Amino acid sequence: MSSPILDYKRFIQRFRPHTLRSKMMVLAIVMVSLPTLVIGYLVETEGRDALLQEKKIKLSAVTRLLDDALKDSFKLYPDLPRDQRIAALNKQLAPVTDTITKAFSGVGAGYYNRELDAIITYGPQALHGNAVGVTIKQNHPGRDVMATGEPLVRWGSQVRGNIMNSMIPIKRDDQVIGYIWANELSNDIARQALAMDLKIIAVICIGMLFSIWMIVAFSRRFASDIDTIKSGLNELPLNLKTQIPPMKGEMGEISDSVNSLSRALREAKTLNELIIESAADGVISVDIEGCVTMMNPAAEEITGYRQKELIGRPYAEIFENTNFFSPVLDTLIHDIEHVALEVDYPGKNRTIQISVSTSQLRNAQGDTVGALVIFTDLTAKKEVQRRIEQAERLATLGELMAGVAHEVRNPLTAISGFVQILKDSETDPQRLEYTQIILKEVHSINKVIQQLLDFARPRPSLYQKINLNQIINQSLILVKTKGVEARIDFVVQLEESLSDIEADGELLKQVLLNLLINAVQSIAARGEIIITTRALSPDWQEITISDNGCGISDEIKTKIFDPFYTTKPSGTGLGLSISHRIITAHDGDITLTSKLNQGTTFTIVLPVKHSEGIPQ
Repeated sequence: MSSPILDYKRFIQRFRPHTLRSKMMVLAIVMVSLPTLVIGYLVETEGRDALLQEKKIKLSAVTRLLDDALKDSFKLYPDLPRDQRIAALNKQLAPVTDTITKAFSGVGAGYYNRELDAIITYGPQALHGNAVGVTIKQNHPGRDVMATGEPLVRWGSQVRGNIMNSMIPIKRDDQVIGYIWANELSNDIARQALAMDLKIIAVICIGMLFSIWMIVAFSRRFASDIDTIKSGLNELPLNLKTQIPPMKGEMGEISDSVNSLSRALREAKTLNELIIESAADGVISVDIEGCVTMMNPAAEEITGYRQKELIGRPYAEIFENTNFFSPVLDTLIHDIEHVALEVDYPGKNRTIQISVSTSQLRNAQGDTVGALVIFTDLTAKKEVQRRIEQAERLATLGELMAGVAHEVRNPLTAISGFVQILKDSETDPQRLEYTQIILKEVHSINKVIQQLLDFARPRPSLYQKINLNQIINQSLILVKTKGVEARIDFVVQLEESLSDIEADGELLKQVLLNLLINAVQSIAARGEIIITTRALSPDWQEITISDNGCGISDEIKTKIFDPFYTTKPSGTGLGLSISHRIITAHDGDITLTSKLNQGTTFTIVLPVKHSEGIPQ
């Protein structure tokens, strides 16, 4: 069980201000409120004292006036009995007390005769006349006044009630013959004091609210400047070119100092850091916990990730949803260093091929503090190698096929001629049928040989101004037979504003026919083929042919453009190879994307002007 002291500490800790702004606000409010409350208390106390002093002066003035008005009236009617003399003196002096008390609202005043030991008058007579003739008690402060002959002011319950009573002795011929009083009810004094207190409190509250409002307003401005500086400081480790906007006052001095610091840090960079930043190879370092601590611009360019996305983040999180195990983490965890290791790296937007070298980072004491990876993007290099290898294979195959075709075509020509002679002289229907089959098969062989020759030694291209939309429409006329249209929907989306390009229309038509026929053959029952054209830029145009047929597996994709590779029982495997060679001769590019049982998309990119080079 927690103790009350611990609970109290937790409560205090919970409500303690933690931010600089909140601490300054609390401090400012305390510094404003405490003096204000102290001053208010002092003003209220002094105000009350001043009010009481003013009351004392007023009541004392009333008693002095009554004393002056009395003169020697107490010597009158000495022969009358006590009660009659009190009545006679009251009749004589009551108008005096009434006149004077009328001038001072809320004040009661009167005379007391020591000889008669009775109240002679108590004005206003209409309110206090019933007190005339009353003898005061033995402990009444009036007796002290008569006994000592000294003025006295006393609070308390007396004849009239709870009052502030100012009393002076009546002295005649050095004899105290009575006393005069003037009093005011405590409730009246308290009411006036309360009204004064409320005014003081109102002024204090208004002042404090205004002060708090000013504090909040200035603290917001101050906090805004602090947030700007904090943001700049957070950005500074990632970008030393960070500059904090100019400010005024002390915040301006701080911002100027931070800007000066960033400039000094930029100028103080070591040669190694500058080399790393300028290196064409990507460099990434991780700390002992596997969190990214550094990433150079080349690494950003290669991986697609920005520094803001990776700095301070566990490097392994990037590969959580992949089967990739990072070599640099392998070096960090297992102390296994890699040199020129080729891996497929899952970048932010694409998978890339990179060559990786890793090493551990050690401090001056030799302790491992992290790991470093240096890597080179091999994707473009591998693509160039692939194209070169493919071109070399095609060239070698072309030469071989040209020789084979030449050697095969001569005997076939002889066979075809002699079979034709036999056919013309033959009358047996069965033998005529055999000769017809022989001629048909010889024609098929000749067709294959012609394809081989076209592949090996393509005819010179005839470049002229053509429109891709027209070429596509002409190709579709040859493909869209009644049987095909009955089961396949052709969706043609051609950009009408497409400009003419420099190309060989007949060769492009051959490519389009190959792709369209393959798309038709990939759809077993009902399906859809989408043909689109669009301008990628003023210098490049694109054709896409998509189907929702059987698709192509990943194993076949890499071989699809290889000569003699086919998945069709009667195919030669030269259609796509010839198409690839034609597009390459146009300085264009042909690629495919496909998913098994979902469909295939072929994309052709062609330059508007010949010899533009393949687009990036």
